[in-house]
Amino acid sequence: MLISRKIIKILWITFYGSLLYNIFLNLNSSFAQDVPLRVSESVDSVIADLKYYIPDRMNESEVPGLAIALIRNNQIIWTEGFGVTNRLTGSPVSSKTVFEVASISKVVTAYIALRLVEEGKLSIDKPVHNYLKKPWLPPSDFADKITLRHLLSHSSGLGDDVLFNNKSIMFEPGTDFLYSGFGAEYVRELIEQVTDESIEDIAREKVFKLLNMTSSSFINETGVMNLMANGHMRYLMISMFFLFPFIGIVVIVGIITLILNRLIKRRWHLAMQLKIGAGVFAFILSELLLYIFLGKPFPNIIWMTILFALVFFVFLFLLYVFIQRMISLIEPLRKKKVLKATIKILLMIVSIVVFLKITNSYTGPVPKNHSDVASAIGSLRSTAPDLATFLIELSNPRYLSEDIASQIDSVQVNINQDFSWGLGIGIQHSSQGDAIWQNANTFAFRGIMVIYPHDGHGVVVLTNSESGLPVAYDVAGRALGGKAKWIFF
Repeated sequence: MLISRKIIKILWITFYGSLLYNIFLNLNSSFAQDVPLRVSESVDSVIADLKYYIPDRMNESEVPGLAIALIRNNQIIWTEGFGVTNRLTGSPVSSKTVFEVASISKVVTAYIALRLVEEGKLSIDKPVHNYLKKPWLPPSDFADKITLRHLLSHSSGLGDDVLFNNKSIMFEPGTDFLYSGFGAEYVRELIEQVTDESIEDIAREKVFKLLNMTSSSFINETGVMNLMANGHMRYLMISMFFLFPFIGIVVIVGIITLILNRLIKRRWHLAMQLKIGAGVFAFILSELLLYIFLGKPFPNIIWMTILFALVFFVFLFLLYVFIQRMISLIEPLRKKKVLKATIKILLMIVSIVVFLKITNSYTGPVPKNHSDVASAIGSLRSTAPDLATFLIELSNPRYLSEDIASQIDSVQVNINQDFSWGLGIGIQHSSQGDAIWQNANTFAFRGIMVIYPHDGHGVVVLTNSESGLPVAYDVAGRALGGKAKWIFF
């Protein structure tokens, strides 16, 4: 189990490393700009500029689809879709297209918690364990000190290692900042225990129906999924999800099989049946491990790894047959077993590298994620107009008292001179004033929502591509003006 955890950790690190590389490789110079807000420009002028800019920026980064909702004076003034929901089908993106919106789930969850504070069911500053019917964190020096304020401002000390259910508290609550997926999950657990309802049901009551967000859901609600875009990824990432655990397991299984074969049959050479059996066993175990760690929240990724594995094995088989045939035609190699074996191995390695290079060069659609696991970390699906409606409420709340509402965009914990965190959402400081924001990053979707509460000047940009975050950032910066330099979480 320890080995499997290490394999999955390496896989996870590889994914995030590739994600960061992809993001920073595509950074645009507009990130560093600090220009006036576009509030004084006519709406028609801004929209015309965006209609010209967006397709070019999408083509530049090969982003297949994008949806935008522009906010002026706390009103949605323009929504539109660009590109396609799926490169294979060519269906166009519209303002009604649903995207996975990842960490924006945390902000919606935070708002629900504040609604419960408003109703007297929770407190911002009392330790949250007092509201739980059953403990959620293991006992520790700091577990009973965590408040809702700590959780919503990412200052609880909880980390982001949700893959291995790591509930360790890294520092005393309230003393530092650490972006925390587990903190959001703790809020979800708190909400569900206090209300005796699922996060989906309480979100419908406190957010979706109230704000007429008709295309939003934490689970795979049928009406929402029918409008959903397919995410797009480099297929190399899918291959790595399978190959990392498979190679590790096949090496271990191969060594054990060799030793057993030597002990039982007193020879090192493995029969073809044993080789095939070891490979099949490694394949099954690899997929089982992936299912344990990723299967419930991301069943679409599991299906993609299975499909890749089948294509990969067929490729290996045909390649092996081809190499065998070609070498058999070369007379000088027939009796030189060592040289023949060396050439076979080298050709196999070169061919596999070429195969992986091809998968890295192609970005294509992945199946829709039909997971029923509701998560405050990132299971929300929504549209640009729905999120714009929510963002307007967040910047100028109608359903929260003035005292609670004023704390949403007030500094709860400092990150640096440009950034801090409020109650549930990030704050960017600049000469144009404070903007509240949250980005969205999941396997095959990227986006951002941002608004200047003082001016009611905001935008939501959603894309269906793993390379879409720089594009979303640039489009948001182009739409708003100001300091488009949001950080990555």
